[in-house]
Amino acid sequence: MFNEILGVLTFLITFLLLISMYRFFGKHGLIAWIAIGTIIANIQVIKTIDIFTISATLGNVMFASIYLATDILNDIYGRKIAKRAVWLGFSSTLVMIIVMQLSLHFAPSPIDTTQGALETIFNVVPRIALGSVIAYIIGQHLDVLLFSLIKKVFSSDRTFIIRAYGSTIISNIIDTALFVSIAFIGSMPNEAVFEIFVTTYLLKIVSTIFNVPFGYWAKSMYRKGKIQKLDEGY
Repeated sequence: MFNEILGVLTFLITFLLLISMYRFFGKHGLIAWIAIGTIIANIQVIKTIDIFTISATLGNVMFASIYLATDILNDIYGRKIAKRAVWLGFSSTLVMIIVMQLSLHFAPSPIDTTQGALETIFNVVPRIALGSVIAYIIGQHLDVLLFSLIKKVFSSDRTFIIRAYGSTIISNIIDTALFVSIAFIGSMPNEAVFEIFVTTYLLKIVSTIFNVPFGYWAKSMYRKGKIQKLDEGY
């Protein structure tokens, strides 16, 4: 049960940190969260764990928080700001890949003890990151588009849940399928790849179901003027 308990704790801490970034830094905090979260999730996804009797990669909770941050930006600040944040997350991943690949090619000192560990992580990242980047940019833009389309029909504050669930559930199918196909096909048995697809998608959906209340919390803080004043201070 250790992984299960830690998973729930990680979920709560992740979304509390997201809300804290929004509370103290406004929309800039959400945009920064998307950039930081994309890098973290691409490193986390390298690790495979067993949780609730299924095998899954890490990073699902962080990716779910990125989608929520995008939905909050889209809902409060508009589609243009949300799309800019998506591109910033995309650019952040590319910067990480380029800089870390250059770093790996430096000849390590005889007293260095980290080269092997860095190679273990960041020599794997390019393929996984490629899958993640392609899936991310397509999935996130689809999410932004679907959210905006759904908002034309369900536009009230109460129906944020419909906008968030509808856009994320659909876009995550595309996101997850693209990522798993690019990152793992050929390096794992097909049965394992399919299992990762199913478990990854299910974990993202579960995270989405339970993270929407944090979206309402963020919207509530904005309505009360706690966020707007911080944004105007920039």
